[in-house]
Amino acid sequence: MLPADAATHLDALAELAAMRAEVAELRRAHDERWIDEARADSVRAAVREALADTLVTGYDPARGFFMGIEDRGALIKAFGFVQVRFTANAGYDGAQRTPGTDMLWGTEVRRAQLFVTGQLAGPDLTWLIGLTVGSYNDPVPLQELAVDPDAVLGTPPGISYLNITKQFGGGWYGQAGSIFTPFTYESHLFSTAQTQMGECSMIEWLFTADFTTGVNLGYAGEHVQWQLCYGDQIGTAPSAWNAATNQSVAVTSRLNWKLCGTWDQYALETSFPGQPFGAFVGVAGRYQNGRGINPAALGGLNPRAATADLALMFGGANLILQGIWAYEWVEPDASSWGGLVQGGFFLNDVIEAFGSFAAADVVDLQGMVQAGVNWYISRQSLKVTGRVVVPVFGNPQGITTEVLPPQGLAGGPTPNNNVSVVLQLQAEF
Repeated sequence: MLPADAATHLDALAELAAMRAEVAELRRAHDERWIDEARADSVRAAVREALADTLVTGYDPARGFFMGIEDRGALIKAFGFVQVRFTANAGYDGAQRTPGTDMLWGTEVRRAQLFVTGQLAGPDLTWLIGLTVGSYNDPVPLQELAVDPDAVLGTPPGISYLNITKQFGGGWYGQAGSIFTPFTYESHLFSTAQTQMGECSMIEWLFTADFTTGVNLGYAGEHVQWQLCYGDQIGTAPSAWNAATNQSVAVTSRLNWKLCGTWDQYALETSFPGQPFGAFVGVAGRYQNGRGINPAALGGLNPRAATADLALMFGGANLILQGIWAYEWVEPDASSWGGLVQGGFFLNDVIEAFGSFAAADVVDLQGMVQAGVNWYISRQSLKVTGRVVVPVFGNPQGITTEVLPPQGLAGGPTPNNNVSVVLQLQAEF
């Protein structure tokens, strides 16, 4: 038997050993947790670094909303605009106006458009989808209106752009799908949000080639931009393959020549203060020849046309001159023509005064004057437009009356003389 003091000593040693074992276990567990936490922190840091290198998200006024993995060719962008318009129309030849319609007014969502674009395996292959809704469709070809007078009415959501673009290098590219036909002066603009007066001109409404479904070969150089478009009946897109809209030949081509300035200036009808002087010349032509069954949908017409225009940007002022000639536009063996003079100048950094005069002989001779001001609250992102629309001679007849309401004038079978005051808010995002 051990002495009492020896037994006490052994018990103390045993307790100390147990405590050391417990401390070792705690230390081991703590070290493992520390290693796990350090490993997790390392993984999180690596993920953050990888995402920082590849994931791109945000908003920029020039790009819209964007998200994607840019260096892997999967960038997606979304942008668009909304136009809300108040119109008050008064007839000053009330004897020939429908009773009770001498004064008309109301507010409408003139346009709301959303565009989504993205890359396919890199920036050289892109896609574009455009969705639109509004009180009226954008300019509708008169040939389409002759078949369906209600074609100009809007409201239901629809598809405008729906195409794929491939860059070949050296400025050359190709497109396939629903393409805005490169013909009139305003056809080079991406959307109506880029117009000076917040609306397409009378000439655009009377002579537009609108969208077509087909292919487009283009070249974008330092001084020249050129497009050659071939597809279905011009102005019918998206459309199905059928005998009513497919032509033996349906082709249009436009060339823009930059004399001086930058192409960015040409993307807008307005010339902001401080921009350099720019001069741009455009020419275009279209030809359409239907097969035996095609003219049934066109009233026997095979329209063809040519146009030329000049845009001058003075850095705070601008001037646009446009002329157009068309054959078999609304009736067989008949010619039509139109002309536009439009310009504006800035009164200060944010207020722009503008005016235009347009005349055309389509079904009947007609002329229109517009004048107003733009208030650029936040450049193109937020813009208020006030304008007065005054027909000065002629009385639009037939299908040409269908395109008056979208411009802010009263339509109907006998529109006669009328004048409108238009106030519009435009917001881009």
